Amino acid sequence: NQKKRREPIIDTTPQTATPPSGGLHALRETLESIVIAFVLAFLFRTFEAEAFVIPTGSMSPSLQGQHKDLCCSECEYRFRTTASTEGDERAKLIANGQDPSLVDTVAGMCPMCRQTIIYHKNFTKDIPSYINQQNFEPTSTYPGDRILVNKYIYANRDPDRWDVVVFKFPGNGEMNYIKRLVGLPNETLQIYQGDIFIRPENDDQNGFQIERKPADKIRVMLQPVHDTDYDPSILYNAGWPLRWGSESSQGWDIEIQAGEKKVQQLYRYDAKTNANKESVDWLSYRHLIPTDNDWLIAREFTQNGRYPGTSKQQWLDNIRPALIRDFNPYNARLMRNDVRKNGWSMVPRCRGKNWVSDLALECEVEIEEATGELLLDLVEGGKHFICRINLEDGSVGFSADGKPYASSHSQDTATQDTDSNTYSMAINKTDLNQPGKHRLLFCNVDDQLILWVDDELVRLDNTLAGLQYDANSLYGNRANNLPTTSENDLGDLAPVRMGARGAKLTVHNLKVMRDIYYVSVRAGSAGSSTSQDYPSTSLQLVDGNYIPVPASDYQLFTDPATWPRFKKRNKQTFEIDTDQFFVLGDNSPESLDCRLWVTPNAMTGAKPGGHYLDRRLLIGKAVCVFWPHSWGSIPGIPILPGFPGFGDMRIVR
Repeated sequence: NQKKRREPIIDTTPQTATPPSGGLHALRETLESIVIAFVLAFLFRTFEAEAFVIPTGSMSPSLQGQHKDLCCSECEYRFRTTASTEGDERAKLIANGQDPSLVDTVAGMCPMCRQTIIYHKNFTKDIPSYINQQNFEPTSTYPGDRILVNKYIYANRDPDRWDVVVFKFPGNGEMNYIKRLVGLPNETLQIYQGDIFIRPENDDQNGFQIERKPADKIRVMLQPVHDTDYDPSILYNAGWPLRWGSESSQGWDIEIQAGEKKVQQLYRYDAKTNANKESVDWLSYRHLIPTDNDWLIAREFTQNGRYPGTSKQQWLDNIRPALIRDFNPYNARLMRNDVRKNGWSMVPRCRGKNWVSDLALECEVEIEEATGELLLDLVEGGKHFICRINLEDGSVGFSADGKPYASSHSQDTATQDTDSNTYSMAINKTDLNQPGKHRLLFCNVDDQLILWVDDELVRLDNTLAGLQYDANSLYGNRANNLPTTSENDLGDLAPVRMGARGAKLTVHNLKVMRDIYYVSVRAGSAGSSTSQDYPSTSLQLVDGNYIPVPASDYQLFTDPATWPRFKKRNKQTFEIDTDQFFVLGDNSPESLDCRLWVTPNAMTGAKPGGHYLDRRLLIGKAVCVFWPHSWGSIPGIPILPGFPGFGDMRIVR
C-alpha cells in the first residue's frame, strides 16, 4: 500500500523503508493521508505538489533518509545514523537465500564524545569493553523525511543555484533522486578544497571563481563538531581535558561542575580582575577526540582507579589536538557484516578523511557591562579571521589575516591594505552595546565572513551579507592554504577562539561547527573513492621535499610533518552544456551524484550519459518536511502513533 500511495526518492539504490507492523502502522498511515490531503488542498492550491519519502541519506544533514534516532548514553547528545540498508537490501538477501541480518545496522558513533554506541537488539555478544552496555536500549528504524515537492515552479523559471531539486535518475527513468543543484548550464565547474568553483562560458580571462553559498543555505548546511553542553563527565573525571581553555592564567574564569552525565561549563571575563587591561585574553578550542582505546582507559580509571600497564600521566601525555575533518555521524555506522569481518572498530571512512577549514562558532553571551570588546576568531591555514565587536557602541568589524585593524569607525565602509592583504570592515551598529543576553554565530565559509546576532543576519549593506576576501591574495596561492601550527601560535590546532578586552561578560553553550566538504572525485579517476581527495598512503614529493607516509589517520591529522601532503588535494573539473545542470549530495562522502554518473547503477546496470543532469528530467523543487516522526512521546504514553515531531517541520533550504 505504501508504494502505491507515493513513490520514494532514491539516492544510490531503490530503497524502501521497512514499515512498522500492526495497528499502529495503519493508524499512522491514515493520519498521514489526512494531513497530506489537507496540505495539498489548502496550503498549496497555487501549484501542483506531490509528497515523497526519502529512504537514503545522500542529503544528510539537510534531509534524513531511513535512519535510527540515537541518544548517547554518556553525553546525552541526540543524533541520527543511517539505516537505509535495512530496506530493499534485506529483501535482496532474502531473495538470494542469504542471511538478511548481514545488513542490519548495529552500532553508531556520537559526534560529540565519539563513543561507539550499540543499538541493535539481539546483538549483544562479544561487545568490547570500551562500549558502554549498561544503558543499552534497542533502537527502532524510522523512515526518511516526508517532503512536499513543487512540481510546477520550474515551468516558469530556471532553477537557482543551491536549490534542492527532485529529478528522474538519468540511467533509469523510474527512479527518483534528490540532490542540491550547484552547477548551471554553460559553465565549467571545479571541485577543490571542499568548495565549488565556477568559470562561466567564454570567460577564460578571470579563471575559476569560488561560488559562495547564501547565508540562509550556510546555516542549514553547517554540521556539528562540538558543543560544551555535551562534554561527558566520565572522560572529565578520568582526567581527559576539556576542549575549551584559557590561554593565560589571568584571563578567563572557567566554572566547571561535573554532573552525573555531563560537565557544566561557564566562562566569565571581568577586565577589573585582569592586571593588563589593554591586552586581549583568549579562550581557545582544541579538537581533542577520544579513540576507542581512550574510552576503554577512561572507564578503567573511573571504575577501578587504574589501567594495567599505563599510568594516568602516560595516558594524558599522549593526548594530541587534531585537525577538524569531515566526520558525519549519519555515516558512522557498523553493519553486522562489518563486525563479522573487521571487528568492532569503526571503518576509517566513518571518521572522516578530509581536513575541513571552513568553520563556524556559535555561543550565548551575557553582556554585564557595555564596555570593552568581544572578539571571535576562526583560523584557516594559519590565518586568523576575526570578528571584533565594540561593546560600547555596538559596531562590528571583520579582518582577515590576523594583522592590525585599520582604524575605521564609520558605517558601511570597507578598506583593504593591498600590501599586507589585510581587510577590515566597519558596519552598521548592532544592539550589542547594552547589557543583556545574545546569541552569536560567526562563520568563515566559502571565503566570506558572516555574523548573525540573535538569529538576525548582520548586513554590511543592502546586497552584501558578509566580508568577502580573496584567498589567492591571502595565501599567495590557494594551494598554499595548508594547516599550520607553531610554538607561538597553535594555528589550526586551535582553530576557534574567543577573546575579550576591557569587558565584563559571561559565555556558555559554545558550539563549533563546520561547512559541508565536497570531496573532489569523479568516476574513472585515480582514487575515485568518495571518502578522500588527497593521497594518503604513498610517499609524496611536495615543494622538493618528500613527505612521510603517515602510519595512521590519527598521525595524519595530528602530526604537522605530514600536513604538506594536503597540497596534493584533488582538483576535478566538469563541463556543463546547454540545458544541463550539475547536482551534488550534501552528504558528499556517501552520495551517488554527478561526480560518479558514468558508473553503471549497482542494481539495474543503467548508466547515465555523463556528469550532468538533463533539464527534461527535473521534477521539481523540494519545499518542506511536512510530517517528521517525533523524537519522544507524551509522558505516560510511551508510543503515540502518528504524533509528529513539530520541531523538525521545516522549509527545505
